[in-house]
Amino acid sequence: MFYKAVIECGHVGAGNSIERVWFLKGADPISVLQRARTLPRVKRKDTLLSIKLLQRISKDEYICGMNERKKAVMQ
Repeated sequence: MFYKAVIECGHVGAGNSIERVWFLKGADPISVLQRARTLPRVKRKDTLLSIKLLQRISKDEYICGMNERKKAVMQ
């Protein structure tokens, strides 16, 4: 299964954060949530408060999202 996650990330100044979109694969939503908590820069790794959205998506949406993310990193 494929998921889109919006996660609150830190390290942008005291009390500040940004929301970042991640595209993840996993067997079920619980395993994806557990993996999302361990991603780099995630705030409050000991709780689920940093996960703002977890949405199941299609394989095509996953591929498009990953390709757009790669393009953004390359620029």
